[in-house]
Amino acid sequence: MAIPEIKLADQSPQIRLQILLAKVRLSSSEIMQANTLLNSVEDWSGFSDMAARNFNLPLMRRHLGFLDKSGIPVGLLGQIQEQANQIAFQNMRMMSAQKRFQDNCLAPLDIRGLFFKGVALAAQYYPDLGLRPCRDVDVLVPKGALKAILHKAIEAGYTPVSPDANVVPMTSLRDINAILRFGDCATIVSPEGAVIDLQDHLDKHSGIFSAHDPVKTAEAVPMAGDRFFTLPTTFLFNYLCHHHTRHTWSRLHWLSDLDALCSSDQFDREATLALADELGQRGTVEAGLELHQLMSSDTPWDDGPELARGKAFLKLCILNLPGDLELEKQLSLGIMGGEFMYPWQASPELIAQARRGWWRSIFQPTVSQYARMPLPGALHWVYFVTRPFELMYRAQKRARPLKR
Repeated sequence: MAIPEIKLADQSPQIRLQILLAKVRLSSSEIMQANTLLNSVEDWSGFSDMAARNFNLPLMRRHLGFLDKSGIPVGLLGQIQEQANQIAFQNMRMMSAQKRFQDNCLAPLDIRGLFFKGVALAAQYYPDLGLRPCRDVDVLVPKGALKAILHKAIEAGYTPVSPDANVVPMTSLRDINAILRFGDCATIVSPEGAVIDLQDHLDKHSGIFSAHDPVKTAEAVPMAGDRFFTLPTTFLFNYLCHHHTRHTWSRLHWLSDLDALCSSDQFDREATLALADELGQRGTVEAGLELHQLMSSDTPWDDGPELARGKAFLKLCILNLPGDLELEKQLSLGIMGGEFMYPWQASPELIAQARRGWWRSIFQPTVSQYARMPLPGALHWVYFVTRPFELMYRAQKRARPLKR
């Protein structure tokens, strides 16, 4: 699908303000610019709904504390405060779930898991744990460790579930064998209801990160009175640029991640670009850095060639601001090999490798297939036959013209 054409010069002050308020920290000049842009907002209820939908409400609430709020209805300010507090409480619960999972499932097995994204990222790089909305706990585990972790988790009261919206419990031995056979990741739910995603790799099909073993180079970071292992800052920035582009920059808190890391004392731009060269994705990382520059009020928006790659990312974000899920799914049809949105993101060899891996995946059954129709092992061949037809149906559904 061709990406819908939009012009940055035509974007409204409200859109500019949404992007500006996605920054974790505002400079004095940006506070002045934000106050000017505030006067352009006529529908504050719709503006706050857009921020909430794009996971930016906590940061908007934080910034409003430094801005002129006289034009915002008092009742709406109270609602924003309440919603932001709920997100903060949710993050505290997620951090507690992260600690319990480490204590109950990883430590007894002497397995080092890396906690990244989510509350781990918020705790390490944001001024406050509650400023980055999080829906689950992401854990990178060593290759070959998934089976032992799943069995230990079940023993500790956790429930493996299907990785889709149906959330089908998968606790039998046959279920676990299917998870290990058809998936290289797993989703479990804690006794308290927290979702924990386990994965043993960071890419989809290209193998872009496979030459590195982050578990061996993990950094121990203090969080919430405990110590957790996480990705080094340089590696994390490379991963986030890759991951967020693969998801078409469809949430504002992914822009916030750029600002949070770039503002960190641990961030080393040259080392980050050097690693991008090594990984073969300098284009992606340079575009991420340009996108971060475009978030600032000191960088005017226009449609000229300067910062063109960062502008391509920014346009994806703006297209997704209204929360059109159909559009987001259609945009994903243009992702090459399931990983790269633009040919300049990575080396041709890496993109070709992703495409080959994606074609191979067409014939690989999934855990979701098994969960919908749990067949015994002798009949698992059925999933191989039906998988291509399932993908064709999904692609056709996504490619239908959008209703306007």
